[in-house]
Amino acid sequence: MPNKTSMPSRALLAGALATLSVGATAEAQSPADTVLRDGSLYTVDAEHPSAEALAVRDGEIVYVGDEAGVDAYVGPDTRVIDLDGRMVMPGLQDAHIHGITAGRAQCDLDYRPLSVDEFTAHFEGCLADPDFGTQRDDWLTVEHWYVQFLKPRGTEVDKAVLDAIDTERPIIVYDVWGHAALANSRALELAGIDADTPDPQGGVIKHDDRGRPNGWLYDDAQFLVDEAMPERPPLDPVDAARRGLAVLAEEGITSFQAQSESRDTVETFAELREAHGLTARAHFLIDSGAKTGDELAAFIDELDAIREAVENPERLPLQVRAWRPGEQEGPRLVAEPGVSVAGVGEVMADGILQAPTQTAALLEPYRVNAGSEDAPDWRPGDNRGEAYIDAETLGEMATRFAERGYQTQIHAIGDRAVRNTLDAFAMLREADATAPQASGYDRVGDSRPLMSHAELVDAADHERFAGLGVVPVMSYQWAKPAPDSTDAVKPYLGAERWAGYEPEGELAAAGAKIAYGSDYPVDPLDHWFALEAAVLREADWGPEFPAYAGDLNAEQQALSLDAAIRGITLNAAYAMHQDEVTGSLEVGKLADLLVLDRNLFEVPAEDISETQVLMTMVGGDVVHRAEDFQP
Repeated sequence: MPNKTSMPSRALLAGALATLSVGATAEAQSPADTVLRDGSLYTVDAEHPSAEALAVRDGEIVYVGDEAGVDAYVGPDTRVIDLDGRMVMPGLQDAHIHGITAGRAQCDLDYRPLSVDEFTAHFEGCLADPDFGTQRDDWLTVEHWYVQFLKPRGTEVDKAVLDAIDTERPIIVYDVWGHAALANSRALELAGIDADTPDPQGGVIKHDDRGRPNGWLYDDAQFLVDEAMPERPPLDPVDAARRGLAVLAEEGITSFQAQSESRDTVETFAELREAHGLTARAHFLIDSGAKTGDELAAFIDELDAIREAVENPERLPLQVRAWRPGEQEGPRLVAEPGVSVAGVGEVMADGILQAPTQTAALLEPYRVNAGSEDAPDWRPGDNRGEAYIDAETLGEMATRFAERGYQTQIHAIGDRAVRNTLDAFAMLREADATAPQASGYDRVGDSRPLMSHAELVDAADHERFAGLGVVPVMSYQWAKPAPDSTDAVKPYLGAERWAGYEPEGELAAAGAKIAYGSDYPVDPLDHWFALEAAVLREADWGPEFPAYAGDLNAEQQALSLDAAIRGITLNAAYAMHQDEVTGSLEVGKLADLLVLDRNLFEVPAEDISETQVLMTMVGGDVVHRAEDFQP
């Protein structure tokens, strides 16, 4: 099991805190707006990781140190928050999230383990609910199906299960990963999907033994059904954004990088910023497929137009824009959150590892069971997954985007897709090294290319992340025994590849700067469970599921709590080009911070997931406070 890390006791803090207090007199001539005192501060500042008090003026941290030093910052109008020993840490930063708005209600399976009977019974209530439609042509859309958690283990279904439900309505059920959906026959009919329908770019239509669609649609094949659905009455987008932000603030998220977004969503958040309604720093990556040549150039022009329309340089810290081409000017710090059009993502290099989908691109084939369930005989099969975009195209895209000041985040899960993506980013680095100064742009080297997920990485590629400056954006919560790992991945990889599954530990040891991305709403919004999983590599499924007891390669792959927190704070800030102004509690940075109901370093690691955020502060303003927290 990973080592437990403890924060220093207060008796041992004196030397470190004394250094932090130097220079307090000059700063303290003007009282702070807010002082937090008598706390246990974890700063994520490697030189001074611990403190007792902090002062904020105009949204900026002006003091971090001991109790005695903070007195000089308290004036008659200073808001003083007595923490009574509670833990304070930097705000959470999510470098890969999708769910940033609160949409309309859907028939929701809520990520639960279900038998086939329980699965179909759930539809009866949804079909009877007038909020989900009543007419023959009203689509029933169902979310958050944890398909790998069908009971008993090994259960497989196709459209026949949906066709047996007593309804003529079209039904589409989306798995929790967002990479697969199951449609009934009526839905396939309305979408025009039959035995002759070709697979779309970036997607797969599955067929039965007779060549007919069996209802499963993988990746971009889902869009064929989505496009057949009638438009629904629009929601108020600003209200949906405001409600989504309230959920993020309660979780403790102070900055996010949203994936695969549209111009409409970005404009909605810009409108909310005009009304001073943002409660988190918003970075957007715009949706993109494979593009080259003139099509790629036109898309970049469109990105420029979006950025010009919604960004306001005076509302973004300078570091967010400093690496972009041309002369960049503006304030070093901006306390109120702004909107950044950061780049493009997530570009889909492949799919997912989980059976039955198995569209993640592998160097060696997935294994197949040539025996029986009772006497398995696992051998290499023919399937190596789907490399949706080749390395050359990815490299051209990443290079052209970086030249114009746009980040690229590429989804790569299988080891072949990971290698293709690293090869693409190597092309980016080579272009930077050989680009003539006359081009007017020499900052590609700080483009900080991002790779999301990287669930399976060949050992030969571990050191390439650090060497190329590629940031792996990992979802800690996936690193646990569960149906989607133990059942749906492990037997198909074999022992050697399984040992490197979810390789946070090996990537960190090789020098990679790991950042965290939740991928919400693929998973529930639970960053505190993610932290626990990063350290323990396990989950408590209870006695009903003994197959998922124990850990997932903790000895090789677990992170220390310090490293896991750094990934979800300072390293994620690095991925968003704002690590010089957020991500740690240091003098001169923005006051984006949390007050917690427990000290993560003092509770048993298995209790980290129970953490509650008592207060969330962004730029010195409280954007969430728990009802029972009245300091």
